[in-house]
Amino acid sequence: MKFFIKNSILEKEKTDCIIIGVFESCNFESDENYLHPSICIYINNLIKKGDIDGHIGQTLLLYNIPNIICERILLVGCGKKNNLNRHHLNKIINSAMTVLNKRSIQNIIISLKKIILKENDIYWSIRGIINSINAFLYKISEKNIYLNAISFHIKQNNYLNIAQNALKHSLAINSGIIAAKKISDLPPNICNPLYLSKKVQKLSEKYKDMMNSTVIDIKEMENLGMNAYIAVGKASKNKPYMSVIEYSGRNIIKKDQKVIILIGKGLTFDSGGISIKPSKNMHEMKYDMCGAAAVYGTLIAAAELNLPLKIIGILAGCENMLGGNAFRPGDIIKTMSGKTVEILNTDAEGRLVLCDVLTYAKRFSPDIIIDIATLTGACVVALGNNFSGLFSNNNDLACSLEKASYETHDKVWRLPLCSGNEDELHSNCADFSNIGKSKAGAISAAYFLSQFSKEYKWAHLDIAGTAWNSGKKKGATGRPVELLSQFLLNKSQFL
Repeated sequence: MKFFIKNSILEKEKTDCIIIGVFESCNFESDENYLHPSICIYINNLIKKGDIDGHIGQTLLLYNIPNIICERILLVGCGKKNNLNRHHLNKIINSAMTVLNKRSIQNIIISLKKIILKENDIYWSIRGIINSINAFLYKISEKNIYLNAISFHIKQNNYLNIAQNALKHSLAINSGIIAAKKISDLPPNICNPLYLSKKVQKLSEKYKDMMNSTVIDIKEMENLGMNAYIAVGKASKNKPYMSVIEYSGRNIIKKDQKVIILIGKGLTFDSGGISIKPSKNMHEMKYDMCGAAAVYGTLIAAAELNLPLKIIGILAGCENMLGGNAFRPGDIIKTMSGKTVEILNTDAEGRLVLCDVLTYAKRFSPDIIIDIATLTGACVVALGNNFSGLFSNNNDLACSLEKASYETHDKVWRLPLCSGNEDELHSNCADFSNIGKSKAGAISAAYFLSQFSKEYKWAHLDIAGTAWNSGKKKGATGRPVELLSQFLLNKSQFL
């Protein structure tokens, strides 16, 4: 799909269709360089007749419109004036794309005169529209996609640079989102830890002037003392691989640029181990690697934008299975940090993998570490499927992530991380147990991780409720690639 920005007279554009927004209970006004007055009169007459009333997502496809070159105009309802938000925008674009794609329409122009978020925010309107279009196209088979080129019509010259930036940022970020979705939606017999490591190697080859990668196998993990990580994966024939991507933007100004580390939980399948999961919906445990997929996608976005940052992405690939070598409830494991953990439940495996990766990450002297993980069902109970859980030991970092969340509509909700959780993880025979006493499971899991990240600014995103959809709409969401990419954009102050 190709996207363009256009600054032209709409009625003189030769295209298959122009998409124009219509608000509820509003006349369609003429405006210089927008539409000829006769076209507006024509559309107003249809509105008065009740053919379209402007409700969100309502559509009306028009042919043979007077005084315009294009073949069709698609009117799409935008709801109440000055009340459009990202959720509404998604419904509007989905409705429009559904109508147009059924008619083998290839080239369209979207007029941003009406289809725009509050306060005439061209930048975020374009970002939101492209997100919605790409999400729509991802859901349908490529052989059923007819759309080829989409242009955004910008009337005001002073908005052209903003629009071009929005287009550049959105296309880069969406390339990361789509890559994360594709790798997450693969079946677990294809996407295993070795497969993840090979994808990382190919990624570093593609962006070889900005990236290099290292793959750490189980023998190297043994040498490093990553016993908790190894314990989770040792019962599977698909052995664990930890993949490290080091990214450095070509336009870095500061030689002492501080390092940002993104760690993604990459459980390519999680049976629960000896503490086996219920059989219902266990097939969805292929999505337990969505944290790793998000890091993979975010690094793609960073490279496409050539962000002037130093970023290290770590994909913690592993598979939690049953077998004679499986770790057991009652085992005591010495982590890479030297701290010991009593295993009370083998289905609390993600924190065991991540605690060793958090320790490993110290060698890079990071300024910030963010881990992303489908960590706890308790987070889904607490926040549902719209909000990811956010935990942090640093208020500035948490606020930066919340800002990116607000901007992108990739919602997070900060949960408490404070002293008092020691009793939850108390063990009589080790430094910690790997689960709490059944209450506040998302918080006790985050607290566990916090014990391995005291030396730097750290945040944890629990995406168990937001990484994928179930049921008829089953599939990866690509979250939180956009949030993380926006966080990095904000950190770089890059336009």
